[in-house]
Amino acid sequence: MTAKELEFKANRLPYDPTVSDDDVAPQLNYIHLILKYRWWLGAAALVGLVVGQLAYWRAGPEYEAIGTVMVSRNNGVPLKEERTLSDWGERSEHIALITSPLIVSDAVARGQLKELKTLKGEHDVVETILEGVKAKRSAGQDRSYLNVLNITYASASAADAHRVVVAMIEAYSAYLEQTRQEKTSEVQASVKKSLDDLIAQLRRAEDDYHAFRDSAPLQWRAPVGASSPDGQVVTTNAHQERVTAIEEARRLGLLRRTELQSRIQSLERAEAEGTSRNGLEMLIRRYISADGANAAESAVSLQEVTSFENRLLPLLLEEKKLTRDYGPDHPEVISARKGIAEVLDFYRKHGIRMPDDVTPGLDGKPYRKETIDLVATYKESLGQQIKELLNRDYQLGLVFEEESTKAKEFARYQSKDQEMNAEVQRLQVLRDQLIDKLSQLSVEKDASGYGLKQIAPVREELVVKRFLKFLGGGAFAAMGLVGLICALKELRDNKLKTVLDVRQMISHPILGTVRIFDGPKPTDNPRIPHTALRYLAAPASPEAENYRSVRTALMVASEARGTKVIEISSPEPGDGKTTMIANLAIATAQSGRRVLLIDADLRRPTVHRLFGLRQEFGLSDILTGDLHLHTATKATIVEGLSIVTAGECPTNPAEALTQERFAALIKEARDEYDFVFVDAPPLLAVSDPCIIARHTDAMLLTVRLGKNRRPAIRRTVELIEAHSINVLGVVANAVPRHGQDGYGYYDYSSYTKTSNEGPTPMTAPPLREPVFS
Repeated sequence: MTAKELEFKANRLPYDPTVSDDDVAPQLNYIHLILKYRWWLGAAALVGLVVGQLAYWRAGPEYEAIGTVMVSRNNGVPLKEERTLSDWGERSEHIALITSPLIVSDAVARGQLKELKTLKGEHDVVETILEGVKAKRSAGQDRSYLNVLNITYASASAADAHRVVVAMIEAYSAYLEQTRQEKTSEVQASVKKSLDDLIAQLRRAEDDYHAFRDSAPLQWRAPVGASSPDGQVVTTNAHQERVTAIEEARRLGLLRRTELQSRIQSLERAEAEGTSRNGLEMLIRRYISADGANAAESAVSLQEVTSFENRLLPLLLEEKKLTRDYGPDHPEVISARKGIAEVLDFYRKHGIRMPDDVTPGLDGKPYRKETIDLVATYKESLGQQIKELLNRDYQLGLVFEEESTKAKEFARYQSKDQEMNAEVQRLQVLRDQLIDKLSQLSVEKDASGYGLKQIAPVREELVVKRFLKFLGGGAFAAMGLVGLICALKELRDNKLKTVLDVRQMISHPILGTVRIFDGPKPTDNPRIPHTALRYLAAPASPEAENYRSVRTALMVASEARGTKVIEISSPEPGDGKTTMIANLAIATAQSGRRVLLIDADLRRPTVHRLFGLRQEFGLSDILTGDLHLHTATKATIVEGLSIVTAGECPTNPAEALTQERFAALIKEARDEYDFVFVDAPPLLAVSDPCIIARHTDAMLLTVRLGKNRRPAIRRTVELIEAHSINVLGVVANAVPRHGQDGYGYYDYSSYTKTSNEGPTPMTAPPLREPVFS
């Protein structure tokens, strides 16, 4: 996988083979960008403040006039329950009206604002004022009865701002008064017109109702538009009342027929059972007594039918009893017979048919036959009553049909009457409501709408925000411009800045990172040849700990792959590979391994300078056959670490490295030492690293953040792939101290301080004098 593919994968973008690594824009870390260019940004902010101050002096100060008013709902009479706060208006309506062209135009005319110095010469004074005037609520709530508003206007002249605010307050107050009068007049006119139309409609409805009443065959119990006290219909339907009376009479007749038939059946059953004559007479007397008790409750039309039973039979029974007790010539018997005769005479005159056992004599007076059967007479009387009731029911049925037809016809008139009467009543109610509304409007005429009151004098004050805006705008503009320049500079800079950039460009594992540290300087220990040997000069420093971490990762990877001879190179000169290999060799030797460091950079050797060794004889002498490995090896101040310097630089380094003697040297060193580190020239500078890589087990690639560019890294990866170089891992060099590497660093100085109870300070490893073989 190429570096280009890795970068697209890390950013989760689809891989495009037509896009080169040079075309991939580096990602900005804005925090790092700010920290990196903080002094530039600070200087830009100072310059921006100065420019903002100059611009403010040129533009001049600005003054703001503020007027505070209270807008409240007029309420001279008690409010009705149906009126709610929502009818009073909201504060947003007042704010929108105050800042509208309608009010501003009136304010311009009232206050002669066109003559103001700051507004003179303006093409549209109203629009200019609208841009500067503001209205804001300072007290109250939405749907409040009271609204306290602040009207403000900003201008370069305090006097002009004051006049504008005063004119705005006067204009809005006049608008509220004018609106109140217009609204009241409009509502009154509308209600008056509605009342006139309703009265005319009511008169037409009443006229139509009068005409209907004159033509309808109905009887009324109330005048037009009125209703009866009980809420019932105000008309009378005589036919319906008759139908109701007939139904009641037929019901009573049916009950009477049933009762008479029951009596006949009771008498017949008593006769069949052999009841005596006296028992039958007693039963008849009980029936007659019951009829006498119920006579007051009986209908008048049945009196003639039951007269014979209720008056004549009692006399006949009395006469029979007296005759049996005293004889036919007894005065009481004669008196009873006279009563019977008077009753019979009265009935004959009224056309009532007499029973068969009572017949008139020759002298016109009734007489009794020798034998009178009272039971038969009573039963015959009951039968005649039943026939009379049947005939009466038939006649009532005929009358019922006729009256029902007329009642239905009259019901249609009643329905029409109810509709017209309800319409008249509805119009009367609406008329009364409009009259009440018109009266209420007359009372509330001067107590409606809104009122405006100025509760504080108009005051002017300098607008400090304008000054701050100029300063802030200048500072932010300058910082933004400088920040943009810095961002463009960073975007155009294709250097590797973070370990994440290394991960995106190189697919090989990163064995560790080494933080940036100060360059060479005099050392306190004269036995330490160079301060770049951080593992010796500052064993408790963070960079020394970095080398330990790289050593550990390198040893683990070497054991996993079985590598002993490791070439260390970098893409370009100055990447710190020699410092890396020197400190790594020291750290490895300090772990108890026998380490050999070979300086194979036959063009610009530097290993001898770091360790304070002589360069006269070394690798070049081994390659020419003048020396062997044992004679060319130099001991160092670090126990377990030996070095083969480059020697005198040959004129043809590449050809010298291709000789069999170099391969034999590597083979012999492999057998003698635990680890062999070969310092090779940069990959992009010469071909020597590729030649050396054929004889070593693996390569440790060193890259330098903030120096190596993406194209160089890309070419380095291509070169490694082209020569099939086995890369053991990558070390990122010169990582910033404040965490741009993706790893965290902390201060190790706390581990180097002594205390009464704490650990002893970390010291440099034991040194020895170098031995030259």
